[in-house]
Amino acid sequence: MFLPSVNRATLSYFRSVEAVKRERIRASEQKTWIIHPYCRFRNYWLIAMLLITLVNMVVIPLSVSFFAEDVYYSPAWIAFTVVNDFLFVTDLCLNFRIGLASKDSEVIILDPKKIKNQYLKTWFFLDLLAVAPVDYCLLIAMEFGAIGASRQGLAGIRMTRLIKLIRLFSLLRLLRISKLLQYVRQWEEVNGWNVGGIATFFKFMNMIAIIILLCHWNACIQFMVVVAMDFPKHSWVILEGLVNKPMSYLYSKSMFRALCQMMTLNYGSKEIPKELTELCVVVISIMVGSVIYTMIFGRIFALVSNSRMGELMYDTKCNEIKEFMRQSRLPTSLRNKIMGHLENRYWGKWFDEKDILKDLSEPLRQETVRFNCSSLNMSFFKDAEPLFITGLLELLEFEVYEKGDLIIRKGALGDCMYFIERGTVEVRAPAFSQTLTDGAYFGELCLMTNKRKRMADVMALTLCRLYSLSVDSYNAVLSHFPEMKAHLQTVSQERRDKVSDSAKSTHETEAESKPPKLRRIVYRVSKVQPQP
Repeated sequence: MFLPSVNRATLSYFRSVEAVKRERIRASEQKTWIIHPYCRFRNYWLIAMLLITLVNMVVIPLSVSFFAEDVYYSPAWIAFTVVNDFLFVTDLCLNFRIGLASKDSEVIILDPKKIKNQYLKTWFFLDLLAVAPVDYCLLIAMEFGAIGASRQGLAGIRMTRLIKLIRLFSLLRLLRISKLLQYVRQWEEVNGWNVGGIATFFKFMNMIAIIILLCHWNACIQFMVVVAMDFPKHSWVILEGLVNKPMSYLYSKSMFRALCQMMTLNYGSKEIPKELTELCVVVISIMVGSVIYTMIFGRIFALVSNSRMGELMYDTKCNEIKEFMRQSRLPTSLRNKIMGHLENRYWGKWFDEKDILKDLSEPLRQETVRFNCSSLNMSFFKDAEPLFITGLLELLEFEVYEKGDLIIRKGALGDCMYFIERGTVEVRAPAFSQTLTDGAYFGELCLMTNKRKRMADVMALTLCRLYSLSVDSYNAVLSHFPEMKAHLQTVSQERRDKVSDSAKSTHETEAESKPPKLRRIVYRVSKVQPQP
């Protein structure tokens, strides 16, 4: 329970299972009893104290403001307070025995002297003030004072003042908010939830929780000030007739008043506060609410923006292109085509795939590329080595063509071949026509003939997502595999013969369908001028 175990958090910190085992042995060999920060007991204790602290942050201001005296001094509430204080005193003592994660190295600090010195320099005095039994001391003093005051006939006045003083000093427990922040941070570290998308989610939820907690505290303060002043006749509680109302109704009205002030909607009531103390509370509430909401919502906006970085970059790029089209006065139809092309290519997110792959290790980069290109048909390079195929896949360029676009123009210089990931194209040659769809490839002869002129037109019949392999990239990879050159030339020759036979068959079929005299002319022309 007190030693580190192999889990996601320890693997993230120590980097390997063997390192975790060595750390476990090192912790077990300590002469003094130390709780390892990555042990199971630490995790369970953090969860328990996190929940208890959160309950304290909600219940303590509620009890000071709205609890009646018979409830505040009831045995159940006193027992709850005593148990809470005992747990926090225990946590204060345990902090001298919990190891610390060093910021300078990956070695966990397990030396009791270093742990004590570090704790005394950071959170000790604030934690001590949060568990200081000030209200208990005042309660004892109240008992002795009541005995002495009763002899002088002043027991009622002194008792009332001491009760209010005890309640106010119990608010020192709200300093445990610092413990709440510590517990949240430590719990995220222990569970390895301080990085990645889950960290963004927890930060977002923390912001929402802080907003709700601030509104709750403000609502309690609104009523607490009136109670401390003994319900003056011009207070908002008296003006709205809330005396002797149920606690739930009083809290609802206070929450409504606090929200109106913090969001600067109004004062939460029909009239401007007339009491000076109440007016000061309203002004402070408005000022604090404005600052806190601005900071918190700014933080939330930053978290949302960071989680949508690709979409924001895409929107920025689209705005630049729109400005360019506006300045160039492009027609509406062309503008729609351009924006549609960007949407089809990037799917609403802008990122540099090459830059991302560059940061990966070679095995990860190859595995990622193979997965992204798993739908491509690489049969043109049949019987090729896997490393050769992977080298080609890494150099592929992604392209998108709209319906009706001419991908290849006849007579143009061929500098790349294409693999169809998704879509349908039509190959149009003088002697034949062919339709290709998902998984097919075309334009491969330029790789074998060193940028030969195109022999056919290729048009996109639908939206096409293609990958292109340039002749230069192919030759760069082929230079590392010289034994593949002869093999691929043989495959290319078979491909050219197949295309030639198909064209010849189509040409002869057309010639046979003509009159005899015209058929002889076509035959003689075909003898003189070979088919491409």
